[in-house]
Amino acid sequence: MRASLPLRALDGPHPLPASSRRERTMRRRLGEVLMERGVLVEETLDALLIEQADSHTSPGQPRLRLGQMLVDQSLATEAEVADALAELLDLAVVDLSTTPVDPDAARSIPRGMAERFGLLVLGSDEQGLRVAAADPTNVLALDDVRIHTRHRHLEVVVATPSQVREQLARVWSLSMDAADAFELLDTAELTVSEQPLDTFDDSPTVRIVDAVLADAVRQGASDVHVEPQRDGVRIRYRVDGLLRDVMTLPRAAGPSMISRLKIVSGLDIAERRIPQDGRARIGVDGRSVDARVSTLPAVHGEKVVVRLLPGSDDVAALSSLGLEPWQHDVMARTLTMTQGLVLITGPTGSGKTKTLYSAINAVMTPERNVVTLEDPVEIQLPGITQVQVNERTGMTFARGLRAVLRQDPDVILVGEVRDLETAELALRSSLTGHLVLSTLHTNNAVSAMTRLVDMGSPAYLVASSLELVVAQRLVRRPCPTCVAPYTPDDDVLALLGITPADLDGATPLRGEGCTNCSNTGYRGRTGVFELLVVAGAVRRALLQQPTEQTLAHAAREHGYRSMREAGLAKAAAGETTYEEALRVTHVDAYREPTD
Repeated sequence: MRASLPLRALDGPHPLPASSRRERTMRRRLGEVLMERGVLVEETLDALLIEQADSHTSPGQPRLRLGQMLVDQSLATEAEVADALAELLDLAVVDLSTTPVDPDAARSIPRGMAERFGLLVLGSDEQGLRVAAADPTNVLALDDVRIHTRHRHLEVVVATPSQVREQLARVWSLSMDAADAFELLDTAELTVSEQPLDTFDDSPTVRIVDAVLADAVRQGASDVHVEPQRDGVRIRYRVDGLLRDVMTLPRAAGPSMISRLKIVSGLDIAERRIPQDGRARIGVDGRSVDARVSTLPAVHGEKVVVRLLPGSDDVAALSSLGLEPWQHDVMARTLTMTQGLVLITGPTGSGKTKTLYSAINAVMTPERNVVTLEDPVEIQLPGITQVQVNERTGMTFARGLRAVLRQDPDVILVGEVRDLETAELALRSSLTGHLVLSTLHTNNAVSAMTRLVDMGSPAYLVASSLELVVAQRLVRRPCPTCVAPYTPDDDVLALLGITPADLDGATPLRGEGCTNCSNTGYRGRTGVFELLVVAGAVRRALLQQPTEQTLAHAAREHGYRSMREAGLAKAAAGETTYEEALRVTHVDAYREPTD
């Protein structure tokens, strides 16, 4: 007996079969709901219905669904169609990005069926199964779920197709279940073939490497580590800044996997004695992801690290980096200047490159000539000129910067200030009508100024050229699915230099751990920023006594707040935890001078 959904007003005589009558009435009624919501106008709906009817008369062509037509032609978003379907069928809409999913329940139906029909089993209870459907009108597919799960009662909710696909990929990801990987390797020839592995696109080694890389992309990893050990090959992902064990494969799998990674990145598979670097492009779920591949000879074999690079579409706006409103205003105002030096500082992995690209994206206009010097070029942005630094050929930052100055630039991005020559060129360039952006490895914003002076740059040049220093760190956010209030440990508060009384008015939040965050309690990251405007008292201190103590004291007059203070403010607001604030910030080594 087929399921019945609350499809009202579908009765009455009609020349079409019952199923066709139901689909046709549903399409018309879906269009009416969208018209009532102001998404469609009647003329557009009529044209779509004619196009839909024409497609049905073509032999061998499946009937086009109105909702998909609207999304494909950018006439409505997936969310608008889902909301309209939910209203039409008297069902609930769920946001799968914040809804817990039971992987075991989701796998209670075959993967092929789930992906074909856009169905995700969210969980079960005594009442039956809760199923998220991209197309809740497909009652035949829902009947198949009943057959496979032996549950007669289904609680159907509506979700967007893209969210269903994303969650299905996560449910069947290698990080949740390594059984698929071992099944592939059981049939693999675990030796390095003399023939290039890319000639066998369906070989087990190729399939397992592709599966690992695709899974890493879906998990939001920034790096994939393939590490030969004494007793196996360890696969780890770096997610939200921390490494996470995924699986350990048989030791014999190492050589063939590493050879495959070398081939796709254009490296020499016969050379195993020296480090190599290459690039690759990975196809995942219909999109391309650029990757940087690095090999390193080690005791048990070559270790490979694959850095997954964001695309140009993934460059975040300045407002989404985590800057406080006043910090965003200061930075945006500085980026409108026609000349001056802006430094982004912090350790490796603190998000400096992401901030630089966001800044470039903010200043990029048809009226400005933007040129970058990078080592390497990580994100290719359209509309600007990007230059790759190559130390081996003599194309250093200093030499490249001299050449760039002859290219009539308005904005120059120098990937990193590594030596005195590059520092002085950047400082002098900012005095001659150029806005210069660069990075420097220091612990805080104040020490960036003293580092330039210690490198040999004249203090007067630093004082007159430097406009803004931005120090930053990345902290993990509490998982939105399992977040809950909590009370930080007294030991953590003591290390942070505060007491429980200082938590008055704060809303500490922490994730309890769920499948959406791999039981870490965290999902996603945000920035913690320390901004230092170089003006007034700061410039005078640079010229008179350029020490960290005096500069920090002078910076307080311009609203300077330390990284620790910024981290505590985010923890108090629930944007991160107090443990994260302690992990990524440090206690200032200097103290304000006292009289």
